[in-house]
Amino acid sequence: MTHIHGDGFRVAIIRSKRRKTLALAVANGEVSVRMPARMAVHHAERFIQQKTAWIQQKLAAHPATKKRLFTEGESLLFMGQQVYLSIIPGSTANQVKLTKQSLLVDLKNKAPSQSVILKHITDWYQQQATQQLIARCRALSEVTGLLPKSIIVKTYKARWGSCTRVGDIQFNWKLIMAPKAVIDYVIIHELCHIKQHNHSAAFWQLVENFCPHYKVHRAWLKNNGHQLSLSVH
Repeated sequence: MTHIHGDGFRVAIIRSKRRKTLALAVANGEVSVRMPARMAVHHAERFIQQKTAWIQQKLAAHPATKKRLFTEGESLLFMGQQVYLSIIPGSTANQVKLTKQSLLVDLKNKAPSQSVILKHITDWYQQQATQQLIARCRALSEVTGLLPKSIIVKTYKARWGSCTRVGDIQFNWKLIMAPKAVIDYVIIHELCHIKQHNHSAAFWQLVENFCPHYKVHRAWLKNNGHQLSLSVH
C-alpha cells in the first residue's frame, strides 16, 4: 500500500476502479484517502494539504485505541458499561458469564492463547447481540407500528444496520457494546426505513417522533463508534 506524509501524520492511499472522486477517512488514529485508480498522487497530496487542520483535529479527538491483550482485569464495553475480564483457565467447561461488573471467561485450556480467549468472548458477544437486539427490535416495532419482515444480526465492517425495501432488517452485532439509548436509536432508525427508505426530511422527522434526542445518539455513535470493537489493534 502506498503512503504519503502530511503534517505530523501518515496517509494510506487506497486506489479503486469504482471511485470517481477523492474520499478522506480518519479512524482509530489512522488516515486514509480513497482515490480513482488512474488519478495522479499529487492530487491526493494537495487534497491532504487542504484538509490538514481537519485531520489534525480528528486525530486529536480520536486517538488510536489501545491494543487489546485479553488479560485479567482488562475492560470491555457491554451495553455502554465497562466490564472487566476475569480469565479462569483450567476450568471444567468453556463458558462466558456476565456478573455485575465482570465478564467471567472459564476455559478448559490451562494456558489459553489470546486467539482462543478472543474467540470465546466474540462468540458470547454475538450470542448476546442476537438475543437482545432482536428482542428489542420486536419491542420497538410494536411501539412504532413499523413491522419488519425479518430481523437478522450479522457482522458488518462499516455500518450499524440496514433495511431492505421489503423490510428485512439487519444489525451489526457490535452494536451490543453501545449504550442502550444509542442501540434504541439505531433500531428506530432502521425501523423508520420501512416507511421511508431514504434519508429525507420526512424520514428524520419520523425518527424524531419516536426518538426525540436522536441527534445526540447519532453524534455519540459517530464520535465513539470506533470503540465498539473486540479487534486486536
